[in-house]
Amino acid sequence: MVLVLLFFIGVFLECIVHYTYHITIVYTQFYYLIVVVAGLWYGRTAVGIALFFGGLQVAISWLLEPGTIPYDAILRALMLVIVAVVIWKIVEKMTGYHDRVLVQNRELKDVNLQLDTSRKAFITANKKLNLLSGITRHDIRNQLTALLAYIEISKMSVQNPELKITMDKEEIVANNILRQIEFTRTYEDIGVKVPQWQNVAKFMALISPVTGPAGIDLVISTGDLEVYADPLLEKVFENLVDNSLRHGEHVRQITVTHEKHSPGLILIYHDDGVGVTDAEKERIFEKGFGKNTGLGLFISREILSITGLSIRECGTYGNGVRFEIGVPEGCYRFSGKSVSPVN
Repeated sequence: MVLVLLFFIGVFLECIVHYTYHITIVYTQFYYLIVVVAGLWYGRTAVGIALFFGGLQVAISWLLEPGTIPYDAILRALMLVIVAVVIWKIVEKMTGYHDRVLVQNRELKDVNLQLDTSRKAFITANKKLNLLSGITRHDIRNQLTALLAYIEISKMSVQNPELKITMDKEEIVANNILRQIEFTRTYEDIGVKVPQWQNVAKFMALISPVTGPAGIDLVISTGDLEVYADPLLEKVFENLVDNSLRHGEHVRQITVTHEKHSPGLILIYHDDGVGVTDAEKERIFEKGFGKNTGLGLFISREILSITGLSIRECGTYGNGVRFEIGVPEGCYRFSGKSVSPVN
């Protein structure tokens, strides 16, 4: 209805303004409005309308001045047709893109539906596996606890020194198995929960009660720094502190700070213990390497990798460890909330 109204207004202008009053300028700009509206709504129809009004203008110009060629009217008609063709082609392209977007949206909707179904199936399977492994771990731990009790009772009744040495080794092996079983609980939870923003100073404050009794000063100067990582990020620093306590030999201070490093940020964990030799700097992250379970630093790297964080040891042997955790852009922020330094 709008297009029809505009069409009749155009005809009225041509018949009255041009034919009756012999005015040939200004009013012709109105035809571009008709052509644009027609092109946006009906595409190729704009060319037909442009030809109609262009031809009408040329015809009336010729009627007003018979025997002459109305070059001005022909030029205006030609420009009107060119504009109509351009609008038609643009609209045709836009319509094609729109149709492709609609098709892709439908395909994405189907893919998202399949992904959502797969995600629900994965969550259900994961819950069942976690339940099964939890029950199994609980049973194994109970059996190991009983085994350790029997070993302790046996040690009290055995007089043979060589046999006692063997039983001590058995006890060590059983305790190692028990610790490894406990580590599987941590590894089981990696990647299960959605990553979240975590304030480094806040969760380090939870670790400070462990270092205090050991006579170690814990200095945290990360302020309001927050890192986007797996909720088990706290376990990473617990493992680093445990590593310092077990292998640092003479650790008296642990510091955690940060440095801006393009294209991201580096979290630095440093102690003043014995450090790590050059030959072991990468091996300490391998599964099974170490004097204890050999899983702590291996699991730490796995936890960090979920959101693209990395870890390496780059300290100098004899001057303590220096673990650098690389945090890429977009995975760190400063919340602006004041956090009391841990010291």
